[in-house]
Amino acid sequence: MRIAAKIISYIFHPLIMPIIGLLIIFNTDSYINYAVPTELKQAVLVLVGTSTFVIPLLISILLLNRKVINSLEMETQKERMIPYAFTILFYIFTLYMLKQAPIPPIIFNFIIGATLSVMFAFIINIKWKVSAHMIGIGGLVGALFCISILLEIYITPFLIIALFIAGLIGSARLFLKAHNQSQIYVGFVVGMISQIIILYF
Repeated sequence: MRIAAKIISYIFHPLIMPIIGLLIIFNTDSYINYAVPTELKQAVLVLVGTSTFVIPLLISILLLNRKVINSLEMETQKERMIPYAFTILFYIFTLYMLKQAPIPPIIFNFIIGATLSVMFAFIINIKWKVSAHMIGIGGLVGALFCISILLEIYITPFLIIALFIAGLIGSARLFLKAHNQSQIYVGFVVGMISQIIILYF
């Protein structure tokens, strides 16, 4: 069970959620799927994947080698501060680059929501350890909910799967004793609200 919980935590890492969200948006039966050229979709995916996942991961590995953090799990609040700060910087860089691209506003706003959730994680982490994993999946659930309404498309299966994955992640984090129930629930709500605020309001 411990191995399964660790696998779930690695597969559904919070940094991968923006990519999953974009892949769903780009493959829905909406105007975005047909209006955005394939080359532009690929460029956006590469940019977001590199800036919000690959580079933050490499920085975390560098910090681990320099013994700034004790593990990639970053079990303490103190360990998470520097990685969070770097992640925010690269999210902002991603927004700057996307601003130059001819993409629909909903894609740009989705990344703004993701950036906002990381900022909330950073602020909350100063005083309290919140689940970044649940912030990530909560953001995906919130984004899918808003997108289904804004684009008037049927993506209920994606939403159900995302909620199921949220349950898996939450259970895995609790089993590993990485967080308590409050940190799990608060993380999910923070991620969801971050996307709803930006996308819907």
